Amino acid sequence: MDRLRRGLDLALGSLCCGILLVLVIVLVWQVFSRYALNAPSSVTEEILRYGVIWMSLLGAAYATGRGAHMSVDMLRDRLALRGRLRLDALVAMAFVVFAGVVLIWGGMKGVTIASRQTSAVMRIPMSWVYLSLPVSGGLMIAYALLNLGDLLQGRTRHLDAETQAEMMGE
Repeated sequence: MDRLRRGLDLALGSLCCGILLVLVIVLVWQVFSRYALNAPSSVTEEILRYGVIWMSLLGAAYATGRGAHMSVDMLRDRLALRGRLRLDALVAMAFVVFAGVVLIWGGMKGVTIASRQTSAVMRIPMSWVYLSLPVSGGLMIAYALLNLGDLLQGRTRHLDAETQAEMMGE
């Protein structure tokens, strides 16, 4: 499972970095063409909009795998170790349900509806943009299942170093 997680982390992290690099280059071109050439590019705005959508959703999946998603730790801090592990398992299962229902099922409905539409400037199918929802949902489910597997082995990505040492019996 660790090899799968490392491979997934590497692929997804590299993809997000690549998208970010492209977005920075496109943004620099947009600013240059607007202010230096006085001829703003209309394509760049759509590229940036759709690139941010894809990068945000893929980044959310990556954060799920790293245990870096937004959370309220007030309850977790008051629980004993066993309660923390159970709460982490509950959170991972909630990610599976959310990603399955909202992102995959709902996202596929969006892809189907958007398949008849094209973007205003680039004329690409809008289903390509909406495809980011089920793709990120599938990645979130994969990461949530990997996180559940780690929890079954007594490991978690969310606890601090002190609690990790407590888990290891040190």
